[in-house]
This record gives sequence, structure tokens and C-alpha cells, in this order.
Amino acid sequence: MSFVLFSDSSSNITPDLAAEWDVRILSLHYELSGEEHPAFDERFDGRAFYDALRRREPVRTSMINSTLFAEAFEPVLAAGEDLIYIAMSSGISGTAHAAQMAADELMAKYPGRKALVKDTLAASFGEGLFAKKVSEMRAEGCSIDEASAWVDEHVQSMNQVFTVDDLMYLRHGGRISGITALVGTLANIKPILWGDTEGHIAMTDRMIGRKKSLKAVAERYARRVVDPESQTIAIAHGDCEEDANYLVDLIRRQFPGQRVLVRCYEPGTGAHVGPGAIALFFFGKARGEN
Repeated sequence: MSFVLFSDSSSNITPDLAAEWDVRILSLHYELSGEEHPAFDERFDGRAFYDALRRREPVRTSMINSTLFAEAFEPVLAAGEDLIYIAMSSGISGTAHAAQMAADELMAKYPGRKALVKDTLAASFGEGLFAKKVSEMRAEGCSIDEASAWVDEHVQSMNQVFTVDDLMYLRHGGRISGITALVGTLANIKPILWGDTEGHIAMTDRMIGRKKSLKAVAERYARRVVDPESQTIAIAHGDCEEDANYLVDLIRRQFPGQRVLVRCYEPGTGAHVGPGAIALFFFGKARGEN
């Protein structure tokens, strides 16, 4: 009944969580000022990384290719085990496609074995919370097919709401248009962004000032969350823990006792959202519902 669980570093799963949830993390890499680093690294220093971005030091990220996926997956299948890989959104990266190519080739090589790639249409903890749930289901004795079906049924229920200090990082990474990026440079206007039904980043609102933008994120949570008491929600931040804790306080004023997981944005995704980004992830109304 058991199976091996994989995800990637863009899930924002830190080494301590990877150990707790028994999930194998495949690392994206980033290049900062000419030096290459793995995004999944217990030595990652969020303050130093985001300070480098504040100084406008050049940063580049690279996805995991199909060869690396095959190298990670094959030993599992060769040992007679099945696996499920929780992948970042195909709407912003080719990582899920690369994983599927490797999985298809390996399942042909090892008939009867399963290597299931699940495109979450999400990133950061929007991806990581799926891995958390699958880990829990596995511990309860659920089969790989049951876990896979649960992910499929809940992809559109994953809500990703975030705000950034500067849309330049998303524009430079090709995640958002130049016209939309201009909004984030005007008169302290802070955009409210979300992951749409296809896993793309879209603007849903704009606020004047940082505190108002954080309140807008909390208000969107209150409108859209489903069964808050039954879930752990998550916040990722671009080296702005004080603002992340402010958002936690806003949420707990309406939902006392809400379990909240807070971590610094990992560098692979953080390079695209930049310093000061705050993102909230939770299961709620389907993305297409108002």
C-alpha cells in the first residue's frame, strides 16, 4: 500500500518539513552573481539572498530536466516500488512536463509500476500543501491511486493569494506582462495577485499601501476558505517575517486557533517574486468561483 513521495524545491518544503513528511525533494538551481546553488539547501540564508536581490545582483533560475527526473525515479521503480511526484504549475514552468516525459519512459521500462506526476497548477506552498496531504494519506494507509485522485479533485480548490513589493521580478522572469508590472511602480500601489484556473499568475485587485494590501489578502482568505479548522494554511515571505506575522494576526482575529505554517520563500521561486513578497495558500472555493 505504500509508495514513495517526491516533490521539488519550489514547493517551499524546507529540510525539516521534508524529514517530517517523508518527502524526497528534487532541487531546482539558481545562479546568483555567477555562482550556482541548489534551491533546496539547509544552509540557505534568506536574509543574504534577498539582500542580494535588493542590491539588484543578477539571478537566474533553472528547472529540473527529464534526465534528472529519470535518475531520481528509476531506482524507486527498479526496487519494485511506486511513486508520486507533486509538481509545480505547468502554467509557469516546464518542470511538470519534464517529469512526465521521464515517468512515461520509465513506466514503459518497468511494466506494472506507477510513476504518477501531479500538476498542482500551483507553486510554493500551493504545491507543498498537496505534498503534506499526500504524506498524511499515505501514513493512514491510503493507496497511491487514492492519493492521486484526491490531488486531482482538489487542484482547483488550492487558493494562492499574494502581494509583492515590486512586480519587476515577475516581469523579468516572464511570469507577468510589462503593462501589469507598471502598476506596481505607481504611487505605492500594491497589486493583489492569485493563481488562476490554469496555474498562471493574474492580478485580481490593487491597493494603496502595504498594510492595506495585507488586509486585502486576509479578507480574501475570509471570503474563500472552506473548513479552516480542518487544515493548516501556509504563508511564504520574501524576507519580511514581521509582515508575515502581521498577516497571521489578521487571520487569527477572525479564525482563532487557525494553524499557520510560515517560512521564507525558497530561492527558486523567491527570485521571481522578490523581497517583500507575501503569499497565502489554503484550500477553499474553486478558483473559478467568485
